[in-house]
Amino acid sequence: MDYRARKLEELIKVKLSELLLRELKDPRLETFMTILDVRLSRDARTARVTVSVIGNHEEKRSAMDGLESARGFIHRRLGKELRIRYMPQLMFELDESTEERVRLVNRLNQAQRADTGADANEEEPK
Repeated sequence: MDYRARKLEELIKVKLSELLLRELKDPRLETFMTILDVRLSRDARTARVTVSVIGNHEEKRSAMDGLESARGFIHRRLGKELRIRYMPQLMFELDESTEERVRLVNRLNQAQRADTGADANEEEPK
């Protein structure tokens, strides 16, 4: 992928994050949400936006529904902000891997604390 496409992906990511923080007032989007990645198609007609939502299944589904509902507004605002000839159509995808990584790190930390606690008990003088 060329430099211009990567630059546009990064610009869409930054501007979309700002838009979500400042301008969208949908209560479904008030959950903790992060724009992880933006990938343009080869013809730059579509952009896949990978989103991470922290919460339960219902909160995730609600947040994705909110994004889909606001897609037209987001598309128009980004088009004005970026001032490009053709604004790619946005396709939102939910990323589950971030939450899974957090769970894995928590399990590793718990296992490490358990091992450290067992080692401390063994080293105590009797």
